Amino acid sequence: MRLIKIIIPCLLFSACIFGTSQSSKFYTQSATSMGVISQNYTSFVGVNRIQLPKYVDRPQMLTQQKNSAQIKISEYNRWVEQPSVLATRVLTEDLSVLLPAAQIKMNQLKGEHFDKTVSVEITQLDAVLGDKADMVAWYTIKDKAGQVVVHQKFADTVLLGKTYDDLAKGYSELLADLSREIANVLIKK
Repeated sequence: MRLIKIIIPCLLFSACIFGTSQSSKFYTQSATSMGVISQNYTSFVGVNRIQLPKYVDRPQMLTQQKNSAQIKISEYNRWVEQPSVLATRVLTEDLSVLLPAAQIKMNQLKGEHFDKTVSVEITQLDAVLGDKADMVAWYTIKDKAGQVVVHQKFADTVLLGKTYDDLAKGYSELLADLSREIANVLIKK
């Protein structure tokens, strides 16, 4: 009985000191491409999983301070799925909007034979809340035989608001711009 009298006040005291933990918020990206680039492009296009730097391909959302190399990792603001999978899905959806007659899908199964295959390696993805988000990527398009048709650099910047929701929307805009450039290249090759 005496032990209970000691434990209960200790538990109550620790609850007052430590309180409750903040709950996490989860964010997603979405296809934002609007308009059609070509109604006549009918190829079967596979989109390989986007490659991201390892420090970016994590559930926690990352931001930087303006004019600083320091990265802030938010434990309470997270992506709903792994960023490389999320970005691949959004790029695939954007391409489908821009090229509605084409059959565009994520390349998840070995042995599928696409007319063209798109690979993207994002080498830089930085964001400063209340300022901007930058993306630098290299994309490669290969033909049915696996020969490189295009290997090109993409760089873009969008303005960002001050919230993590703005960050998710900004990354969606960057992917829409990348998909627009890739769609324009696809219809010419």
